[in-house]
Amino acid sequence: MGVDGLRRRAVLALPAVLAACSDPASQARSRIDTAWHRADLDRLLARWLQHAPLPGGGYRTAFSRAWQPQPQPELELTGQARLIYAFAAGHEITQDTRYLDAARRGADFLLARFADPVHGGFFHTVALDGSPRAGIKRAYGHAFALLALAQLYRTGQDARHRDAALKAWAAVQAGFFEPRGGLFNECLRDFKPIPGGRTQNPVMHMFEALLALHEATGDKSVQAGARQLGDFVAYQLLQGQADGGARIPEWYDETWQPLPTQAAGGYIDLGHQFEWSHLLAAGAALSPVYSQVAERVLAYALSAGYDDINGGCGRKAFPDGARADTAKAWWQQAECLHALLVAASATGRSDLWRRYEQTVELVKEQLADAEHGGWRAAEALPCKGASCKDEQPDPYHMVSLHRVALQLGGPGPKAA
Repeated sequence: MGVDGLRRRAVLALPAVLAACSDPASQARSRIDTAWHRADLDRLLARWLQHAPLPGGGYRTAFSRAWQPQPQPELELTGQARLIYAFAAGHEITQDTRYLDAARRGADFLLARFADPVHGGFFHTVALDGSPRAGIKRAYGHAFALLALAQLYRTGQDARHRDAALKAWAAVQAGFFEPRGGLFNECLRDFKPIPGGRTQNPVMHMFEALLALHEATGDKSVQAGARQLGDFVAYQLLQGQADGGARIPEWYDETWQPLPTQAAGGYIDLGHQFEWSHLLAAGAALSPVYSQVAERVLAYALSAGYDDINGGCGRKAFPDGARADTAKAWWQQAECLHALLVAASATGRSDLWRRYEQTVELVKEQLADAEHGGWRAAEALPCKGASCKDEQPDPYHMVSLHRVALQLGGPGPKAA
């Protein structure tokens, strides 16, 4: 081809290049490492499917890094629900019916053994044979039970799971919502609140669960519950910063006043700031305020906790200006990546894509466990001594990350 032909080809190609640069969806498809996300998801779920299901139903959740079962005298609601969610989401992504079957068996066990037939809701723990161990009710565990049932109904379209989720939501609405707009952390079996401080964590995951349940069912009371929690965070918990960013503290007293100092137990969990950012972005249809709050919280998280030299984020900042905890633990990196993916795909910002690519490389090198599957249970990277525990972290954070990556970037190739 001559020089003129090359010039003509360059001129013809230029509009496509410019369109790709200005189109966030096109950038997402080109910049998301879908091959890695799909391969890591496949390795992760294959190991959990191989080792977790118990003969009598439910799942074993305690394993060493090499998948050796660890002592586990009881089954806890959160761990069971997270695996139901992970398997159901895994089927949605891969269409592997083994994951849907495992999720259904887990849900059958949860509804038969954890559900309280007298007062509604779910027990906190049961023995391996399914008999109740701890009859208290925790909002955090109920949030994941709702998320699991919502995802399973979305995936499998079994009306039993929709009805169970809406029944559980009615119990949550009646038992955990408090007059100030947040949630009680813990209740007795009859939903009498247990006195104590408050934390944003169950509020965040209940918001996540209600978004998923509303998407799956269209139920108006679920939508209203999500809006109530989102508004509570946006208008009562959010703390604006001088630079325009905003943060959501972790712990509060019983009147939802944030604990003021590190010495008093107050801190800002940086992983949760990234998590709130992508959850509020997902809930933007409920209120235009949520997308604005998502941007401000992400700006704070990046400013307070992101490592622009090596990638990844730290663990904690403190309200009184104490030095931040910059150690990089495992699940915070998943939520950091999740938030970067959502924001970069929506805006096309090159600084966010750069950080996504940088943090993916950090995770590949230091967290993704190619030898055993799963991720290393790191409290601080790189792993030294006891900074990486000899255990398998549950797959909830990773599956959520990979699910959104593959939704935004394409399904990716199947593992060989």
